[in-house]
Amino acid sequence: MFESENPEVYEKVYQELLPRLAGADIAGAARELGLAQREGAALVPFLGRDFLVDGQGVTLAHGGGAPLNHRIVLAYYITHGGRGENALRFAPYRELPGGQDFARSLSRIVEERAAKFFGGRLAALETAAAALGAGPGSEYAPGDASLLFPALPKIPLLMTFYDEDEDFPAEAKVFYDITAPNFLDLECLAVLGLILVQELESAAG
Repeated sequence: MFESENPEVYEKVYQELLPRLAGADIAGAARELGLAQREGAALVPFLGRDFLVDGQGVTLAHGGGAPLNHRIVLAYYITHGGRGENALRFAPYRELPGGQDFARSLSRIVEERAAKFFGGRLAALETAAAALGAGPGSEYAPGDASLLFPALPKIPLLMTFYDEDEDFPAEAKVFYDITAPNFLDLECLAVLGLILVQELESAAG
């Protein structure tokens, strides 16, 4: 579920999730996740935009089609059966149970991309993060910028960023609450990191 030259492959993944959504207890999932409801749909705030998820699929709350990766992640999110609270204790993806195998790809696709895009543009990163609802994350990890994102209800993401200087390139790191696998599977959590970077890029212009 990353960027691909064959998006129809991932569209098929989404289409295969629709029967699960059709049979899901949307209202029950909304209650467990602390979501508002609108006419039988769960209203999900997701990195600065609101989405509706019901038995027929995922749409933008103000109308229109949602991006494919967002649709897949939100379909899994509602049908995963997550419950409980997050711990506000953060770890890199590789330290999540089963995360070691995919950690290198995530670093390249997510963290290196963010470092390249925002290197030398620390103010732009901070402004874009604020547009997505981020707050300070310095109590959890240091950095030239340390940003705590309410990515999805009960799934916060922490990003630390060290800007480039004459000796070192920029460095970005994304950290997950240790309870994140309670609410999404590992592949969707990796995609959540990619969506974070994409939304930051979009907000930065």
